[in-house]
Amino acid sequence: MSPQDPSHRSSQPAAAPVRRRPRLVRLAFWSLLLALLALEGILRLGWVPGYQPDQLRPTLESLQAKAMSEGHPYLAYALKPNRVETGGTSYKRATHNAAGYRGPLVEIPKPEGVYRVLCLGGSSTHGTTPNTDETTWPARLQAHLREQAGTDRIEVLNFGVFGYSTFESLVNLAFRGVDYQPDLVLVYHTINDMRCALYNMGGPIQRDNTHWRAIWPVVMPSPAETVLEKSLVYCALRKRFTHYLDRFTKLDAFAIVNYDPSAPDPYSGEVHDQGFENFRRNLRSIASVARGVGANVMFITQGCDRQDMGAGSKQLQWDAMDRMGDILRESAHELGAGFCDARPVLEDAFARVSPEVQALEAESQMLLRSKDSPEDQARGLELWMRFSREGIFTGEVHLTDHGADLLASTVAKTIFAAGYLQPQ
Repeated sequence: MSPQDPSHRSSQPAAAPVRRRPRLVRLAFWSLLLALLALEGILRLGWVPGYQPDQLRPTLESLQAKAMSEGHPYLAYALKPNRVETGGTSYKRATHNAAGYRGPLVEIPKPEGVYRVLCLGGSSTHGTTPNTDETTWPARLQAHLREQAGTDRIEVLNFGVFGYSTFESLVNLAFRGVDYQPDLVLVYHTINDMRCALYNMGGPIQRDNTHWRAIWPVVMPSPAETVLEKSLVYCALRKRFTHYLDRFTKLDAFAIVNYDPSAPDPYSGEVHDQGFENFRRNLRSIASVARGVGANVMFITQGCDRQDMGAGSKQLQWDAMDRMGDILRESAHELGAGFCDARPVLEDAFARVSPEVQALEAESQMLLRSKDSPEDQARGLELWMRFSREGIFTGEVHLTDHGADLLASTVAKTIFAAGYLQPQ
C-alpha cells in the first residue's frame, strides 16, 4: 500500500488547540479593574481639576446655594433674600434685599406723602443684562420720575423675577406687592406668556399653566444612584457625559415641565387660543388686585430683538408676540387702565443701532473670556461698556443699560401724560 493510504495514518488523536481567549479575557478584566481602581484613587486625592470630590457628588443644598432663586409654596420660586450676584465679574452687580426683591428695601407701611410705583415683569424687569442695580429700568424710572416731578418722595419697586409670566406676577402682587401700598402698578410682560401659550412639550395648554410651570421639586436620589455615587469614577463619567447635575442648578430644568435643552423646537405646532385667553384673564386679575388697594394700573408693550429668538418657530413666536401686544392694548382700553406702547420706541431705536456697535457685544464677551490676558480683559470691558451705552438689546427682550434707560424714560413720559404724577 502507498504511504499516502489513509489506512496507514496514525490512529493517535490530534493535539487540542491552545485555548488563549479565556486567558486574554481575564487579563483584560484585571487590567481594567486596576485602571479603574487607580483612577478612583486619583479622583479621591483631588488631583484632577474640575473633578474634585465635592464637585462630583455635591449635595443638593450646595448646588442650589449657588442659585439666585429658591422654591416658594405659592410662586413656584422666588428671589433669594440678601443675595448679591456679580457673575464673577468686576462690573456687574445684582442685589436682592432682605424682602427678596431687587433694589433698596422700602418701609411698610408706606410713609406719608410717598408715591410708590411697583413694577411687575420677568428677567427684563429684574434686570438680567443691565450692569448694576441702578441701571435696571425700574431704577432708571425712579430717577426720571424724581427729576421731572422735582421730588425724592417717589419710590419705584422692582418686583421682576427672571422667568415669571403674568401667572407668577399676579400671585406676587396679591401676596407680597399689595403690602407695599403701591399707587401705580406697571405690567411689563409678553415673551414669557407668549411661550407659555405656545409650549408643546407639557401636553395640551392648560388654564392654570400646569403644562408649563413645574412644581419645584424635592429631589431624592434613587437607591441605585445612592450606591453608584460611592464611586467617584461613576460620578466623573456622569458629569462628563450626562446633564444630571445641570438639572439641580438650571432654573429652567427645575421650573418648566419636561424641560429639555436639546429639544428641537418646543414652540412649534398648532396654536391654541387658551394661552392667549389666559394672558387676558391674568391682566384683568392683576388690575383687580391693584385696584383693590387703590392703585392705578398701566400695561406696557415689550420690545424685542426678533431675529434673536431661538428655535425654528420664529414666525409663530413673532405672530404670538404681536397678538399678545394687541391683548395688552385691548385690555387697557376695556379696563380703563393706562397703556404705554414702548415696543415701537425700543425696536425703532434698535433698528438705528449701527452694525459696528452691535458687533461689540460678541467681541467684548470673547475678550472678557480671556482669563489669562489682563489686556484682553481690559479691552473687553471697554467694549462692553460702550455697547451698554449705545446698544438697546443684548438678546431677545433683554436690555442694555441704554435700552433700560430708554424704556424708563418712555414709561415716565406716559405716566406724566396720563396724569398719575405732575411734572415740576
